[in-house]
Amino acid sequence: MKKRPWYKSFEFYIVLCILAPPIGYIVVLTKKKQLKHDHWVGLLAVATITMAIWLIKFLPGRWGAIVYLTGSGIYVYHKLLNRFKKGNNKEDHKENS
Repeated sequence: MKKRPWYKSFEFYIVLCILAPPIGYIVVLTKKKQLKHDHWVGLLAVATITMAIWLIKFLPGRWGAIVYLTGSGIYVYHKLLNRFKKGNNKEDHKENS
C-alpha cells in the first residue's frame, strides 16, 4: 500500500472543511475524481453544514426570526403540496371508477 502525504489524507480534508469551508469546497470539488464517492459526499456534507453555521454569523441581528420564518414557510409549502397531491389522487380515483 502506497503511503500518501499528510496533506492528501482524508482526515486533513475533514479538518480543512471544518476550519475553512469555502476552501474546503474548492479542494473537495477539485479532487472529486481522486476521492471515493462515499468520501466525496461525506466531505461535501461536512463542508455544507459548517458553511451553514458560518453564515449564521453574518446574518443580520434578527437571524433567529429569519431562520424561523424560512423554516415555517418551507413547512407550509410542503403541506400545501401534499394536500394538492392527495386531492388530485382522489379525483383520478373517482374518474377511473
